[in-house]
Amino acid sequence: MRLVLGTELSAKNKIQTIEPLAVPVLRYSFGIVNWHEEELQNLDRKTSKLLTIHGQHHPKADADRLYVPRKEGGRGLMQLEAAHTVEITKLVEYVDRKEDPRIQVVRTHQHNTDSAELETARCLKTEVQRETRKMKDSIAEKTKEKWHGKRMDGQLPRNLDEKLVDIEQSYRWLKSGDIKTETESTIVAAQDQAISTNYFKNKILKEETES
Repeated sequence: MRLVLGTELSAKNKIQTIEPLAVPVLRYSFGIVNWHEEELQNLDRKTSKLLTIHGQHHPKADADRLYVPRKEGGRGLMQLEAAHTVEITKLVEYVDRKEDPRIQVVRTHQHNTDSAELETARCLKTEVQRETRKMKDSIAEKTKEKWHGKRMDGQLPRNLDEKLVDIEQSYRWLKSGDIKTETESTIVAAQDQAISTNYFKNKILKEETES
């Protein structure tokens, strides 16, 4: 991550590069090492600190917004908790369709097993896959809701009335992501009411300043 964040890439490209280069370092262990939810959340916090050190994330900006898709006003960073859930699902599906001699032995054993037991196992696997996908979507939705629900940081998304505002065009600058890292993080912090803009001074601090 330090190598990626130390480059001259644009804000969006840095985020996009982290996923294929840094996240796999952990991904290789998903499904093998028994990761706990708290451990993954701690790693997400360490990631946020690294982004702050390198100017990718303003220290006062909302951390939950980092993990919301760019087209929805976020920064598009992969959340490790969600990445873990996705990887477990993919692993189950891969093993199920892999034409490997060792897996064939397992399948042969399954076919020789009582049909009722086999059907139960199949139903259980399908249920696990379905629930895992739900968990992934649930994690993403909860993160977005946390950002929207915050009194200060969530003002922007709450005030975007779909009848009056073109939300897609409003977040287009984030989706294109071709500006400098520090510029993007400062704009996001200003939108989160995290820095002392004229609007903040006028509306929050009640100073006699032109908003």
